[in-house]
Amino acid sequence: MNTSRNLVCLALGFLLMEGCGSDAGEPVADLVIRNVTLLSPRDGSVQHDRSVFISGERIVDIRRSTDGAPPSAARVVEATGRFLMPGMWDLHTHFSFADPSAGPLLVTQGVTGARDMGSVLDEVEAARRRFDRGEALGPRILRAGPTLNGGVFGDHHRLIGDPDAARAAVALLDSIGVDVIKTHNETGRETYFALLEAAEAAGLQVVGHVPVTVSPLEACERGQGSIDHIVTIFEGVYGAGFDSQIEAFRGMEPWLETEAPALVECFSRQGTLFVPTLYTYHFRAHRAELYETPPDGWDYLSASGRLAYREELVPSESDRDPDVIRLRVGLVEIGKALTRIAYEAGARIGTGTDFAGPGLVPGFSLRREVELLAEAGLPLHAALWAATSGPGVEQGADPLTGDIGVGAPADLVLLEANPFEDLGALSEIVGVGLRGRWLDRAELDRVLEGLAAN
Repeated sequence: MNTSRNLVCLALGFLLMEGCGSDAGEPVADLVIRNVTLLSPRDGSVQHDRSVFISGERIVDIRRSTDGAPPSAARVVEATGRFLMPGMWDLHTHFSFADPSAGPLLVTQGVTGARDMGSVLDEVEAARRRFDRGEALGPRILRAGPTLNGGVFGDHHRLIGDPDAARAAVALLDSIGVDVIKTHNETGRETYFALLEAAEAAGLQVVGHVPVTVSPLEACERGQGSIDHIVTIFEGVYGAGFDSQIEAFRGMEPWLETEAPALVECFSRQGTLFVPTLYTYHFRAHRAELYETPPDGWDYLSASGRLAYREELVPSESDRDPDVIRLRVGLVEIGKALTRIAYEAGARIGTGTDFAGPGLVPGFSLRREVELLAEAGLPLHAALWAATSGPGVEQGADPLTGDIGVGAPADLVLLEANPFEDLGALSEIVGVGLRGRWLDRAELDRVLEGLAAN
């Protein structure tokens, strides 16, 4: 294929989810996934009987399975009756505090990308290098480095007490090459606005919490790239208007009708990514129950992780109080309603779990997050688009993330059943592709067996 024809093929192939057909000659490929049904979470479309040709870390061709045989040197994955979707992303992680099993657990559950939202920079960089070099199994990581905050609550926080400190922190992190700038709720108002301006000048987006002295609508209008967690919507300016948490909670449902429409319209207009982390709050609401019967995947945590779960998550009286549980469940329902309203307004939704330390099992928790998005009212393909579309090119992701097309990353998940019909299919993974490596079911099982033995 000559150069000009190759460029045309790549462009049209991405748009059409297929290559140039058998007349293009035999593509160079290391791996061919054959006779598979392609799923596009972007729009819910399905294409049957396709062969996906992969060379290195990229998809180089997609053809109808009847259009010629795979290259003789390629590994062939026979996928008749199976379904191929893009790999998923956990957009709110903290690798400095994660269980040692986090990297491989994420991959075995089809999570091929992660956005680290506050870690000790040297630690997350070390994990990223190990994963990228193939020294350990783990997802692609985009990272913020330390959390920039008006107070310091751990080694992963850096104090920015005034606008000059905010500018200096952005300059330093930009020189290091971080992908995003993470802030938290104690950042001062003027310091926050200086942070946004400095980040924009550096070509970086500010992500995470909304400071308590800034409204979420202000944060959106001023250009915060993603707003994470249900509680960050309500814990600052909103909560200050009430005399008690009970009154604030009672005001949330009316707020959904009076104030939420303007917020989600801004999300849609500004391209703000909303990452509600619903399962984080679901876990908190059901903490006592999940202590007695740990969540799926718990057996794959390290021995130290399981011990920490038992020692650090002992339910308090409040955790067992039916009235408290009812309020916490109510917060999850408010979060679901806000997520549905945001989706209906055309806002970008992303999946994140906030895993750090014991409790939230990497990978398995993300699957629950997708299910909660569907419970919120998102169509199944839209819930999966939230999980596969990544954080966006503005936050360091490949521009073709979330699509199966020529030129796109070959970060893929092969499933036994169709998740557009039943999200239970996410637990029936047949294979995972990541960084040019294909892990079939047998290899995934070996990884899980190794984790279970530790």
